[in-house]
Amino acid sequence: MADKLQVWKQALVHLQKETITTLTDDVPAVYTFGAAWDGVVEEAFNAGDWNFAKLSVALSLNNTETPAVGWSYVFDYPDDWMRTVAINSSPDFRTRFYDYVDENGFLHANTNLLYLRYISRDKMDDVASWPTMFWRYVAAKLAYDACGRLTSGDTLEDKLEKRVDKALRQAKSVDARNENNKVLNPGSWLMSRYGGYGPCGRNDGGTLVGGEVTFQEGDV
Repeated sequence: MADKLQVWKQALVHLQKETITTLTDDVPAVYTFGAAWDGVVEEAFNAGDWNFAKLSVALSLNNTETPAVGWSYVFDYPDDWMRTVAINSSPDFRTRFYDYVDENGFLHANTNLLYLRYISRDKMDDVASWPTMFWRYVAAKLAYDACGRLTSGDTLEDKLEKRVDKALRQAKSVDARNENNKVLNPGSWLMSRYGGYGPCGRNDGGTLVGGEVTFQEGDV
């Protein structure tokens, strides 16, 4: 379990700078990290479908907004919605579902039951809930974003860029191991080869247990 101070200290290790004792130390790193923090965290949350930040909910009908043309019902996004992972008319999210549209800040559909799996913005401030590999990725990214202001070495910046990429891959890999069986949709190459269906005559993909997931496998 980490806190913001620990993440900042790890970023300073990457930058080969002296550590800090509080988030209010009167040193350039604190001011630079403070200015960069929100953007770095938001980009990190957008870099993957992190399991620790996912929530699944039944959406609430909005009875005051007028549905978009061609649709019958309007749904509100949750207050903490940051980014959509999946939308479905079934709570198990196992079937393909395209009968909806995102328009004017609302979801519109022709079913009065709609389920949303999404990344929660509330988790951005809850550093203690971040898994180890994720907060270490944020620390590497914070160091990289602050490198130009806090150092004068292009070599270090190049090294940090590679560390960020590696940290992201590791964080995604560990995060994926915590998932249950996952249905993968066939990619464009397989769909084309089998006339719009997967290799088994279906278009619902296969199942993957653990490991890092790459959707639309077979794309070229």
